[in-house]
Amino acid sequence: MTLLLLGAGCVPAAVYGIRFDGGMPQATELSAVGGVFPGSTGDGLPLGDTAVVGLQGRQRIGENVALAMAAGVATASIEENAAGAGEVEVQWRVLHDAPLTLSLLGGVDGFVQADSDSIMLGVHGGAVVSRNLGAQVRPYFGVKVNPILNAGEEVFPWLQYGGGLSWRPRLAPATRGLLALEASGYRGFGADLVNDRDILTWGLMLQVGASFGNDEPE
Repeated sequence: MTLLLLGAGCVPAAVYGIRFDGGMPQATELSAVGGVFPGSTGDGLPLGDTAVVGLQGRQRIGENVALAMAAGVATASIEENAAGAGEVEVQWRVLHDAPLTLSLLGGVDGFVQADSDSIMLGVHGGAVVSRNLGAQVRPYFGVKVNPILNAGEEVFPWLQYGGGLSWRPRLAPATRGLLALEASGYRGFGADLVNDRDILTWGLMLQVGASFGNDEPE
């Protein structure tokens, strides 16, 4: 969940983290996400620690397709500015453990800062590879590309990469829990890809939730 507003000290318009382990929800999945991003590097950019928290919902709309919606807030230590972000994303599982699970994702996202009337909008697309190791344990790794449009009508591309480990234990015949730990990083480029405007940031996130629905195979 969160964002790095180039030059102003915050992050990109997609909600922080991959938050998708390549698996499909039973039917409906709800989760809470929280994380920390301990500082960033960028030439002349005084970026501080950022804490993020938010909610995510996923709805299965086909055997291999899910619709995800997420929203969250972030507080950066720099000036203690709060920011909000949201996204809508389609997740499509292309391969199912053959030998890896390959999923594609794409969506739209937005970001607003509490002390400003400006709104940043963006689109994103990417892919996730994962593997079910048994006992519903799944390591995963993904990448996203996220060009965003700032208030000055400049397009800033972002590259996100990350991975983690998820566990979906059965809690009831039609309910699975969800526990995932993820590390992710971001690289932000200037509108003209000039190196001296690049930004690097990274962090850790924890996701806790549950998936509800019928007992069909995942």
